[in-house]
Amino acid sequence: MDSTLLRNLKTKENRCRNLQQQADEVWKNSGRKPSEQQCILLQRAADLESEMAGLTIGAESEHHIREKNRLDYEIMQIRSELEKKSGGKTKLTNNNGKGNGKNTGADDERTKDEQELDRAARTWYKEKPKYSFEDVAGMEELKKKLKGCIADSQADNLRSYLKIPKLNSYFFVGPPGCGKTYIIEAFAHELMDQDYKFISILGSDIISKYVGAAEKSVTRLFEEAANNAPCIVFVDEIDSLCKNRSLPNLPEYAANITTSFLTGYNRIHTEDSNVIFIAATNYPNRVDAAMLDRAEIIRLPLPDKEARRAAFVRYFDGIVTLKRDLTFDKMADRTWRFNYRDIERLTSALKLALFRDVLDLFGDQAVAIDALQSGKYQLSLEKFESVLENFKPSPKELIINDLVDWEKSVQSVVDFAETDLASLYDCERPVAAKPARAAAPSVQEEPQAEEPQPEEVVPLRTEPVYPLSDAFTVDPLLGVADIRFAIGARPATDVKVVINSTLVVPEADGDNYHFVFEPDEDDSEVDVFVRDAGGYIGSFTAVIKKAIAANKDFDI
Repeated sequence: MDSTLLRNLKTKENRCRNLQQQADEVWKNSGRKPSEQQCILLQRAADLESEMAGLTIGAESEHHIREKNRLDYEIMQIRSELEKKSGGKTKLTNNNGKGNGKNTGADDERTKDEQELDRAARTWYKEKPKYSFEDVAGMEELKKKLKGCIADSQADNLRSYLKIPKLNSYFFVGPPGCGKTYIIEAFAHELMDQDYKFISILGSDIISKYVGAAEKSVTRLFEEAANNAPCIVFVDEIDSLCKNRSLPNLPEYAANITTSFLTGYNRIHTEDSNVIFIAATNYPNRVDAAMLDRAEIIRLPLPDKEARRAAFVRYFDGIVTLKRDLTFDKMADRTWRFNYRDIERLTSALKLALFRDVLDLFGDQAVAIDALQSGKYQLSLEKFESVLENFKPSPKELIINDLVDWEKSVQSVVDFAETDLASLYDCERPVAAKPARAAAPSVQEEPQAEEPQPEEVVPLRTEPVYPLSDAFTVDPLLGVADIRFAIGARPATDVKVVINSTLVVPEADGDNYHFVFEPDEDDSEVDVFVRDAGGYIGSFTAVIKKAIAANKDFDI
């Protein structure tokens, strides 16, 4: 099993165990009586068990299914006890209600729920974000699209004449830390200059409510949007709120919340409200297909070199002077495939190293600050690389593979064989650098040095990874196929292959690689994902051909 998948499962198991322990503590602290908070914690644990069941197979998957069913049964018992408790209060009030026939207890409870929902709804409205499109580096095409949406919103009369719907819906998809929330809030900043209101929620905030309250919150969300147009509605982590109803072992309450969400969305769609609806997720395969059909899908890759450079400028400019051997461009070059959170953690580690270094050198804080401000102390390439060497960026292979699988399932790209689907979400890959390029004195000269490189280093096939044969025949005696491939993206070291969730180390044959694979009986083709010490490189589909068994008799 892939080590990344194992880490992911381990993290979910730890979270699930912690949630159940918290539920036990809540139960003990409440005098061993059932409570709403206990139910919330157990529901979260049940969701994690369901996710782990979908990530595993065989006996392990069955174990998680049993655990999920156990938690669902416990939740059902808690709900039943809470309902009985509420019912008992109602009967007591009716018996002592002096014959007025009014269900005072139910009215009080209903008023309390409504008041709580009113308080929650007020927190959905956000202040104007402090940053705008000018603060967003890269993403030029996306900014152009969103700016066009802003311009369109100012021409209501023409839109009405042409019968163009007022409602705009976008679905932002991409790996974690690629800047989805940042650019959406920058978009909201621009719209709030046009008197738009900004409603922003986390799907997990609503789903964590006690069963029954989540559906009401979803309904209220779309009522607020319709009643307060023009407005922008941003739902982050929509995968936790509008779950795919075709997922195995999906709890009934989750399916009901999805139905409520789609019903609420249909309201603003039918009324053609002046609403801009935006949802974001790292896991589109977990979102209901009916929601995906209702919005324009926008793919956000990991930050490119320009965006990474801008991030380092934001963190270090005006704080420390860079030595001549270190530039912000070099920082960006050496952090290929980092997301914004990786860069933030790296800069924190680098600043801590600077903190200790200047204290050791100068002893006094005031003197150290003056040395940083005056340039007496400068950040060197050696210091940057020493911190970078010990830094571990977040793993991204699993999430990008999930996104690639989802792209194939929705058939958003016509020809998978000639399209590197990972490039939809991955940033630019570094070109194989010559020694002279690393020592170039000026960043502005780098593009000129790169221009002739394609003719010199790119092979005849331009795919990052490609098979050396159109199909691979299975040996009739051994039952295995010898799969051979080449890498055309960049020089690779420590190459590994993930096939059918199994990690394989291929053998090198000159510039090519090969490994043996035993396909299942029904395998006609398998997806092969290739990575190396530098991270994910690319993928290809290996076509499997079955040979006739050499020792089998046939009647002619």
